[in-house]
Amino acid sequence: MSIKSGTPEGAWPSLTRVVSTVGRVSVCMGCGNVIHDQYILRVAPDMEWHAACLKCAECHQFLDETCTCFVRDGKTYCKRDYVR
Repeated sequence: MSIKSGTPEGAWPSLTRVVSTVGRVSVCMGCGNVIHDQYILRVAPDMEWHAACLKCAECHQFLDETCTCFVRDGKTYCKRDYVR
């Protein structure tokens, strides 16, 4: 069981503390590896990332809990590239 935020796909990643992964394995959308970290970034209900893997698909800026993140067609973008 893990604690996850119930936010819909949206404009910001939420930092989520993983308590336990009984019955469910979190896989990073960026690198494809299992997330064993204490913290994961959840961008949408089905998109989880290592903090070091979450980047803008266009400019490759790291996206973390301090900046806005947007999702379009399964790709993550910073605000500047999303509005283009």
